[in-house]
Amino acid sequence: MNKIGSILLLFLFMMITALTSCVSTEKIKLEDLSPYDRNSRIQEQILTLLDEKKPTEALQWIYFYKNDGNPQDVELDFLQLENQALEDMNLQLKDSIDQRNYRKALSLVNSLSVLGQTQLVESTLEISRIRTEYIKNLLEFENTGAAAGMISLGFVNPDDLSDDDLNYLEDRFLRGENKKALSIVVKEQVKRGIDTQELTEEFLSRPVRMEDLLKGTGTVWVDKGLRLDRGVGYPDRSIGSGFFIDKDGYILTNYHVIESEVNPEYKGYSRLFIKLSDERGEKIPARVIGWDRHFDIALLKTEIEAPYVFSFSGADQFKLGEQIFAIGSPGGLNNTITSGTVSAVGRPLQTMGESIQIDVPINPGNSGGPLMNSDSEVNGIVFAGITDFEGVNFAIDGEYVKNLLPSLYEGGALTHSWIGVGGYQNFDGLEAIYIMPDSPASKLGMKRGDRILSVNGHSVKKNQDVRDLLLGVVPGTMIDLEWKSGDTLKKSTLTLAERPDIPFKDAVKVDTRENLIPPMFGMVLSQVSKSQYTVKKVYTGGGADEASISSNDVIILKKWVVNEKDGFVLMQFIFKGVKAGYLESAVQLGAGLESAIFF
Repeated sequence: MNKIGSILLLFLFMMITALTSCVSTEKIKLEDLSPYDRNSRIQEQILTLLDEKKPTEALQWIYFYKNDGNPQDVELDFLQLENQALEDMNLQLKDSIDQRNYRKALSLVNSLSVLGQTQLVESTLEISRIRTEYIKNLLEFENTGAAAGMISLGFVNPDDLSDDDLNYLEDRFLRGENKKALSIVVKEQVKRGIDTQELTEEFLSRPVRMEDLLKGTGTVWVDKGLRLDRGVGYPDRSIGSGFFIDKDGYILTNYHVIESEVNPEYKGYSRLFIKLSDERGEKIPARVIGWDRHFDIALLKTEIEAPYVFSFSGADQFKLGEQIFAIGSPGGLNNTITSGTVSAVGRPLQTMGESIQIDVPINPGNSGGPLMNSDSEVNGIVFAGITDFEGVNFAIDGEYVKNLLPSLYEGGALTHSWIGVGGYQNFDGLEAIYIMPDSPASKLGMKRGDRILSVNGHSVKKNQDVRDLLLGVVPGTMIDLEWKSGDTLKKSTLTLAERPDIPFKDAVKVDTRENLIPPMFGMVLSQVSKSQYTVKKVYTGGGADEASISSNDVIILKKWVVNEKDGFVLMQFIFKGVKAGYLESAVQLGAGLESAIFF
């Protein structure tokens, strides 16, 4: 009896535990709550964000519940909450200016503009003034290369600069020998009848010699010690190219050249040096300042004065057929100059940017070297070629580089903003093929099949259109988003979040296979039984399309493998195709966790 009693007590304990578990883990939806409880939850959510000094995120929810998600029987003083959030933004703006955090200040001013609240911004804090102070602040902290790049990018309208601003920029860019930025400043000075320095005129009139360009490039040398092969040690090194963009010794190169210096997964020996293009061949110690693996860019620093400073072109991109040339160290052979033409632009080879295709001869060791136009101005950085394909090589667009330079100077791994959507580009526009859980898009209720129409009033047709609009915009900035869900046109204010390094790496941990299959393998499945599915839709160009899978085909899933270490997902299944008379065949599809669909 004691034994039976013990069993009964154990059974009752297990039942109570199970019931408790069910209650504690059940997700309660806001619409299922009573008006009072829903009211409390919403207010608590908004007040928590305000307490955490996140007014832009609080405003996103205020406008969402106020305009879209608030039923008639729920009453909150949204006006008071909105005014509190706007006041917090205004205070943060003033603090950002006082602390000279101009990127944060620009984020707040742009957010207030999106909200139509520019009347809150004092005249001294207008966006043109903040941009000017941002450039001057970069120069004050000796980030001259970043300031010059932003001037070449058109970040500041010369018309908005005061005479004193122009004189200050002239002096700093002359000292830094940044020729393109200086010429832009001088052009505005001449337009206003402002006298320029004699040294400025002499410097700008000085022709750029090929010898100067060679002095400004170097070989990036990463010593990885010895590599053992069958008991024999061989020198292990990574060799690339780089070029000076700042008189204080800052050099640009490719991330993949110096990856062992900053990748935490690399556990071996690694030492970074720069070999200048002189006869001595001396290796100068260097360190990595900032890097962005998505754009394959890294900023290095040496403790020497640059023998020549490269300038970025003011043009937004190369023109097809344009004559170009590159300088690098193929195989470690420095002072190597090659030339060719632009073959194509907009090649989607990187996860966050498009590349320039060139027929300039490129070999291992050229990576990180400058790609220049006929005026000896940098329009790109060489980064890749296709083995066994002669004349098919690629460079990073200089527009991306100029935009990222201030962040590279700040140091560390760069982060980016995103909406949280995986996009599919078709003839009808930009379709959401995947919504990342807990992303800004997910919180707004976006779903697969919605069509993204515009961002901040700019029409978008492809993934890169959105990424380009968000490049350089810090997380927490508010944007206007317009999309179509079915036949319903929707508009909302959205607060950008920080993009995960590899979105799919996070997604496979929190989302279902059924949701992941469309973006990873290009098909939508409808579950019939535990492992059997019917294909509802196939996306052109995806893995399923290439495997000749079509709508109404039957799939019996056999294996789903996620390999995070090597970065891929495998899907093994039995395929019964309509076109094949439902004859069975075994199929395996693979997809990488790295993907260029996200924005």
